[in-house]
Parts: sequence; C-alpha cells; structure tokens
Amino acid sequence: MSVKFSLKPDGVRDFLPEMAAAKRSLEKTLYDVFTDWGFEEVITPAFEYLETFLMGYSFDMAERIYKFFDRKGRVLALRPDMTTPIARIVANHYKDLQFPLRLCYFSNIFRFEEPRGGRQCEFYQAGAELIGVEGIDYDAEIIALAVEGLKKAGIKEFKVSVGHTGFLKGILNAVDAEEEIKDDIHTLLLNKDFVGLKKLLDSCRFDDSLRELILGLTRNSGNVIEENDRICKNEIIARAIKELKTLKHLLSAYDVEKYISFDPALIRPLDYYTGIIFEIYSPSLGFPLCGGGRYDNLIEKFNGSYPATGFAFYIEGILQVLERQNTIKANTDRDYLICYDEINIEKAIKRAVELRNRGYGVELYKTGDREKGISYAEKKGFRELFMFEGEREEKITLLKKRNTMVNNKFLWCGIH
Repeated sequence: MSVKFSLKPDGVRDFLPEMAAAKRSLEKTLYDVFTDWGFEEVITPAFEYLETFLMGYSFDMAERIYKFFDRKGRVLALRPDMTTPIARIVANHYKDLQFPLRLCYFSNIFRFEEPRGGRQCEFYQAGAELIGVEGIDYDAEIIALAVEGLKKAGIKEFKVSVGHTGFLKGILNAVDAEEEIKDDIHTLLLNKDFVGLKKLLDSCRFDDSLRELILGLTRNSGNVIEENDRICKNEIIARAIKELKTLKHLLSAYDVEKYISFDPALIRPLDYYTGIIFEIYSPSLGFPLCGGGRYDNLIEKFNGSYPATGFAFYIEGILQVLERQNTIKANTDRDYLICYDEINIEKAIKRAVELRNRGYGVELYKTGDREKGISYAEKKGFRELFMFEGEREEKITLLKKRNTMVNNKFLWCGIH
C-alpha cells in the first residue's frame, strides 16, 4: 500500500500567492532603502560547516542549529542567522573587497523550535551590515537605516529600544561569584525576569552596593543617560553610558530621536555583540520586528580583525503588523486577461504577444463563457478583459477591482 505525504513538518509554512506577493513587495521596498543608503546585496549558502556557527554562539543557541553530515562525514548546518555567514564572507574575500563594506541580504533562517505558540523553525530576514569601521556615528547610521526601513515599509508605530553590552559586562565583572551564578544573572536579564533576579540577589547575599548596581539598571530603563550617578561608579558601565550619550546626539541629527528609548537591561540572545545593541518593537506584537548591534570581534574568529555593526528585520513580523494595521496589500493587480474559445486560440496568443511586447502583464484563460471570464478577471484583479468568442472580439474595462487585502493570519513567527 502506497503512503501519501501531504502534511508539512512542524515549524514551516506555505506562502500562498497573495501573501507571497506581499512578502516580495516588502522585500523590494527594503531593498530600495538599503541601496539608497549605499548597501549592496550578498547571497550566502543555505548551509555551512557547523564550526562556522559555533564560533559566536552560546550552548543554548548551538543546540537550536539544524545539523547534518555530508558524504565525507563532515558536519554541516543550516544557517541559524546571517551575520555569521557574512563575517565568513569578509574573512574569505577581504582582499577583493573595498572597505568600509555596506552589505545587505534577504534570506531564510533555520532554527530548531518546539512546535508551540506558532514558533517557526524556518523564517525570513532582511538585514544590513556595516563592516570595517569603528565609531558611534556608524552605530547611529545603522539604527537610522532600520528606522527608515520600517517607515518606508508602512509601519505606523514602533519604538527602538537601545542598550549596550557594557552594562552586562560591568555587572558580571563586579560579581565575585561562581560562573553558574553569573550565567543565572545573564539569563534572568535576557528574559527580563526582574522578580527572579531580585530573588537570586537576595539568596546570594551580595553587598548592598552591588545589589543596587544590578537592580538600578532594571529600574533606570529609559532614563539611564540622565539618571546615572549610582551606576556610573562602575567604569565599564560609565563608558557605555558615554557612548549612548554620543549616540543620542547623532540620532537627533538623523531626526529619529523620537523613536528611541534607552534600556540598560537590554540583552541580545546571540553572544557576539560587543557594544551598542538595539531591538525595535511594535505595540501590536509581543516580539521584536528588528534586532542588531555592534560585533567587533566576530570576524577575527575567522581571519583578520574588522569592527562591524548591523541588524536584521524579521519579515513575517513586519507583515503581521501591516496586516493588523489593515495596510498590507498584495501587489497582484494585472493588466489584461484574454479569454478565448477553441476557434480563437491563435488570435488570443497573437494579442497576448503584442501586449506583452508593449510591456503589459497578460494572462490567457480558455473559456467562451463571457460571464465566467468577467468573474475570473474581477477575482484576480485584472483591469481589462479581451473576449474572443466566435467571430466577435470584445474589450471590457473592469471598473470594480477586487480588494487585494491579504487575509492570511500570521502566527508568531519565532523571533529570537
């Protein structure tokens, strides 16, 4: 007995025509923004050697990588992010590249997730990486680019939460405790479990000044630049605050300061970040639309040393916000539908060739039924219809176009 496989694996989705068109339209918008800012597209393999990704990953992230063997027994992995492959590109091809590099990409990403809450094991990112330059001005450029991308995409309301890895580093350097305790502090801050953090600090019996330093960061969210007397006593944290002050000034020159808030407790889940970090949130979703930051030490793990900063947009998340705003549209309107019966096949083909040569979009539909042809044309969004029936040729202008609002409902797309 034959077995028919008709079900998808957990964690992947189909994009039907309208949603695929909406996704493509969004990617085109973001591509235009990237190129307007001087970024050039790169394409990397869907899989690399596993070691490539292990260089910048924590144990938890490494466990979420899809791994397999090639015929020679080498361990390969589907890409769980794009920053690491781009770092590998720079290491492999730096002699052929002109620095500073402004690179962008559009890629599917693979991470193992338990099938719950709508999490996806395959999702889509668009991102930009600025490589080979230091300076807060470049961090400001990357954040301003992310803001511009969301504005051009049509996102009406969002907030950029900005932090710095120096806050966590300063805390952990000040903690005289076992690595396990430090890991717990890191995890609790990453998950924003401030209640659990307070319980941990109470149980460890840290001195009051250290306790106040750690808890002060969680309480100073949004005011860390202005209200920093207590936490500035830590040298590493004081340096982070100084960089954020410079960043704030530069973002105001980009006229994006109104989107910015500062969060000293912000931690990105990947371990390769070294400076300013950020995430962008919409009030209509509970996960970020975008995340990124500075990663000055990642490329040197492959070859050479190049400072870098960048971000990734989460395509499904942006589409979901647009859908909730009722502003997501699939750009699938067509120019002409040509309907024909059996005796008019050649006439229909010649008319289609003529119109296509003039730059119009044309679809052929074999039917001699006028009403059926009109109904099909309206549903598919054609603006005009040619009807070849018997000896008669009729051109029909369709005044009522279909509503191309996409009705697909997105589940949580597994933003990490």
